Amino acid sequence: MTSPAMRSDAARNRGRLLETAAGLIAERGSDVDVREIARRAEVGMGTLYRHFPTKEALLDAALEHVFTSWAEQATAARTGQAWLDLSDFLGDALTRQTASPGLLDAYCQALPGQAGNTARQHCRQQVGPLIAELVNAARESGELRPDVTAEDISLLLVALGRIAPVVPESDWRRVLQVALDGLRADAATPMPPR
Repeated sequence: MTSPAMRSDAARNRGRLLETAAGLIAERGSDVDVREIARRAEVGMGTLYRHFPTKEALLDAALEHVFTSWAEQATAARTGQAWLDLSDFLGDALTRQTASPGLLDAYCQALPGQAGNTARQHCRQQVGPLIAELVNAARESGELRPDVTAEDISLLLVALGRIAPVVPESDWRRVLQVALDGLRADAATPMPPR
């Protein structure tokens, strides 16, 4: 987050660093070298470290930026038709995953040198509430089976996210359709307990 007193050139540099880091994480995962981030953002290492004192701080901020942006775009895309909104969200999430395979790796693995998984925390904070809203709306409309939770949808995304980048789009879309059919209330069979 930029402070109101931050100079416009400093804010621009910070924004370029975040966008570049997010792009490289999406492409390669969290193993990206900060020197390459600075070079591609066209800033010096001093500028990078003024904004982000450690690599982990930069990656953390970049992932927060990515997940915040995704949540905002997904919220703006909602149509008010509960089932369509949920299925479109899942399709969009998998499309993003195929374009940015490193994000799932960043989501699933803790960042180097950190005890917790910051990417997962950001996703839960930014995207988690949206998933919960989509699930609740689809459940209330009677289209989503009543025993499906937001956590179920998150886990489904992780599982399908592993498939999507390694098969043609037509294949993962077929698998997504099978999953969506299994989520429908009218096809529900009892769920195994957790």
